[in-house]
Amino acid sequence: MSYRTEKTILLAFAMVCLATTAPAQIVSLCNTGQTLGTLAGCTGTLVTPNPPGGGPNRDGNWQLAYPYPSALPTTHSPCLLKEFIRPWVDTPNASWLPNSVSTASEWATPFDGENNLPVGLYVYRTTFQVPSVLPGGGVPTGVTINGQLASDNATFGIYLESPANTAKCSPVTGQSFPVNPAGHGAGDFEQWWDFSFTNSLPITPDAAAFLYFVVDNPLGGPSPTGLRVEFFASSTFF
Repeated sequence: MSYRTEKTILLAFAMVCLATTAPAQIVSLCNTGQTLGTLAGCTGTLVTPNPPGGGPNRDGNWQLAYPYPSALPTTHSPCLLKEFIRPWVDTPNASWLPNSVSTASEWATPFDGENNLPVGLYVYRTTFQVPSVLPGGGVPTGVTINGQLASDNATFGIYLESPANTAKCSPVTGQSFPVNPAGHGAGDFEQWWDFSFTNSLPITPDAAAFLYFVVDNPLGGPSPTGLRVEFFASSTFF
């Protein structure tokens, strides 16, 4: 075999490898507080927050397990919850990260969540579409999801269900929990906390998937509770 032929074969092999592993952005993974996304992806438009005390305006892309708080007896419990409703987009509690820190998201809450609600677990989820193929022609087997969140209180679990509505639910990997452990005062909801994780089981191509965030409103009496999430553009299928 000539040097030129060998070089051509190696170059072709490299191009095939690159084509089958080219990642794809997750355009259907929307931040909390936005209006309903379209086939083209998230709108980036924020819902008008309800005034203190509650109102009718709800998140367009997230859901909240109902009735709440929820009981989660096993590892796969988030995917076993049957009923979900749209969470509200309320004016945040005065102690929370204010809406003014970002124009990309707002707080999602139970009804009147900025005021006192029962202790327990509040389970939020959002859906995104897994493509049938990656830009280079490969089949997607996983996701890397990066972003930041604040919650009242800690987000102590994130789960992925793929495909959606099959109870094939697994904790994500690569992220320590709780994402936002309480620091000085109530640091879990006063600042952003970065997160980064991938799937622990293969995802299903050409199907919707659910991403669950479990927020704890801990013992000690009723208190405010809510979740705010922003996904980074570096989140991709691979």
